[in-house]
Amino acid sequence: MTRRGRVMTWLAATLAVPIAVAFAPVHPAQPIGWEPQIVLAAAAVASPQDAPRASRAARAALPPGVCNERGLQVQTILAERAISKQFPEITEMSGVRPDSMKWHPNGLAIDVMIPHWDTPAGRALGDRIVDFVFRNADRFGLEYVIWQQTYRPASGTPHLMENRGSPDANHLTHVHISSFGGGYPKGGETYQLS
Repeated sequence: MTRRGRVMTWLAATLAVPIAVAFAPVHPAQPIGWEPQIVLAAAAVASPQDAPRASRAARAALPPGVCNERGLQVQTILAERAISKQFPEITEMSGVRPDSMKWHPNGLAIDVMIPHWDTPAGRALGDRIVDFVFRNADRFGLEYVIWQQTYRPASGTPHLMENRGSPDANHLTHVHISSFGGGYPKGGETYQLS
């Protein structure tokens, strides 16, 4: 190969790698705990006398809800499952996603999409979900809720947020629920409200 050929090969290789990196799809880093989650519905029964208690525990265990739980932390999963069970009209939630803030990427938040959000019935449903979440704030490790352009901390005074320009950004279409997390599942967790 001539000197010019070697230089051209070197130049092509030097440019190809940065170009490939620049145009490669961006995937967020997966937080620790992203392995498949295993949730046991009931504890082992040690004796026949323990059977009724184990049966009650199995009935009280919350099944997976409508949100993809991958990457969510345990308190966020509990909130998601409890809302899914309590409000069967909710058919869509989202959890982990890229964001400039820490809550969604770290499994600390869910967005509960409100059907017919722009109707009185939709707003009433969102209000009921917010009330339910605050009644269970300790169990859910609640940090704050955003609904109808209002930031509601678990402890403190709610306040109206600035207009962010769209129904989604103003949290009119969904209830945003943020928890302190409680850590990532290790497997074998049972989620229940009782």
